[in-house]
Amino acid sequence: MTAAEVTGTYTDRSFLNRQEMVGDFNKLKFAELELRLEVGADGDISGELVFTDSLSMDIVGQVSGDSPVTLTLTGKGRPGTSIADFHYEYDCRVLRHWENGINQRMTLAGAVLRAADHGSGASLARAGQTASSPR
Repeated sequence: MTAAEVTGTYTDRSFLNRQEMVGDFNKLKFAELELRLEVGADGDISGELVFTDSLSMDIVGQVSGDSPVTLTLTGKGRPGTSIADFHYEYDCRVLRHWENGINQRMTLAGAVLRAADHGSGASLARAGQTASSPR
């Protein structure tokens, strides 16, 4: 696999890392967004994490390795938007493609870290929250 093959659009589903059983799978939901990545020949990544048609975080990062292919990403809210103070860090890798898999898509899986507080008052989201994320 080449780094350029990571270019594409992914469904980003992130789940809270909770040790205890929750009984309701929805209690684990952290986010469900669209991740668009463009990888240059040098392995540099640019892209966006899309919340809505008019609200996105800018994504930058780097692809490294070839077995497995790994990605290190930083996402920051765009200035002047309601998510301008968002800052997240992502580490992921391309999962194995099963030769006899049915309807399998390329899958990125890893972890996300809220790298900075965002929001305020009752809607304050503290830095340090982690989630697991297949994309």
